[in-house]
Formats: sequence, structure tokens, C-alpha cells
Amino acid sequence: MTAIPLSEVRARAAQALAPDPDSDLVVLPDLVDAVQPPALMFEWNDPWVTVRTVAGATGFYEANLNVLCLAGRVEPGPGIETLEGLVAFVLSRLQADPYSWALAASQAPRVFDVNNVPLLGARLSFRVAVAVEGG
Repeated sequence: MTAIPLSEVRARAAQALAPDPDSDLVVLPDLVDAVQPPALMFEWNDPWVTVRTVAGATGFYEANLNVLCLAGRVEPGPGIETLEGLVAFVLSRLQADPYSWALAASQAPRVFDVNNVPLLGARLSFRVAVAVEGG
């Protein structure tokens, strides 16, 4: 598993998830206080960075990145179908990326409050091999 710098994980995920130009999907690599769905928003998960032992050697790290799939406001309509499409999009795009994005967990559809706006969404969590730069 090839590691990428921790500071490049969100940009790399955004590149892998970039929608085609005709799509209304928005990819937000940063947490924001307002969202226009459909959107994918990234957040770090706890534990953020962990040590990983590979073949008895230490010095390898993994980070935990969440992709929030936000389908739209919580109201009658095609929200769940939109959400299922977003989740399928994320999984297929990250699976096709040359970098390895290991799905660590997923949460069932639920309501996310973004700036007092209830949005239907789901959270996908990925383990990412990272290189720690600096130090």
C-alpha cells in the first residue's frame, strides 16, 4: 500500500471524486457551514491518525477520512434514491482510483444538521495509508 502525505489526502480524494462537468454534484474537501446538495463533504474521523505495524516494522501510519454524502433536505421526494446514487458513486470512484482507499465503516442514512438545515445523508469512512512529513 503506497502512502501519500497526510496534507494531500483530502485533495487526492477530491480529485478521485471529481464529478463530470455536466453534474450538479459538489465536492467539498473542507468542512463548510453551508451546503447545496447533492454534495460530498470530507471530515477527519477519530482516531485521526494511527500507527500501523507492517511485517513487524513500525513507522507506518493510517488516517481515517470520512466522506459525507449529502443528498438533500429532509422532505418528501427522491432523497433516498439520490443518496444511494451518491454512495455508489463514491465507492466506484475510489475503487477505480490507483491509490488504495479501504472502506473502514459506513453509517446508514440519517439526518445531518448543516447550519440548522436538516440534510439526508450517510457517512462513509476510509482508512488511508499516510506518510507523515516534517518532524
